[in-house]
Amino acid sequence: MTNKPEEPQQQPTLYTPAEVANFFRVDPKTVTRWARTGTLNPVTLPSGHRRYHASEIHRLLQVGNAPDADGLPADDGADVAAASNPRANAILNAVIRDYFDGDATALIRAVRDGLG
Repeated sequence: MTNKPEEPQQQPTLYTPAEVANFFRVDPKTVTRWARTGTLNPVTLPSGHRRYHASEIHRLLQVGNAPDADGLPADDGADVAAASNPRANAILNAVIRDYFDGDATALIRAVRDGLG
């Protein structure tokens, strides 16, 4: 009998808070806040540092960038995220609250004008 060596399992890709912040164009402290509120589900390393699954981050980015029929974000950005993923909705609401003083239309204008 020949024992074949086991193939190593593929490790999931994990992002640092700074990398996630770069993807969403927010401050890393915002990513930490999202983790504390349950908006994102971090993996806590033995060192205490947080890392985020690439699959979750990419899924949220796809939901947030989903265009409507004319290729522009929907008039109410929260509807795009809420229809597919409640966490994406929570992230979008946090961005609107923290960076646009709660005015969703200001975010939509910024995205359409290329400033988002």
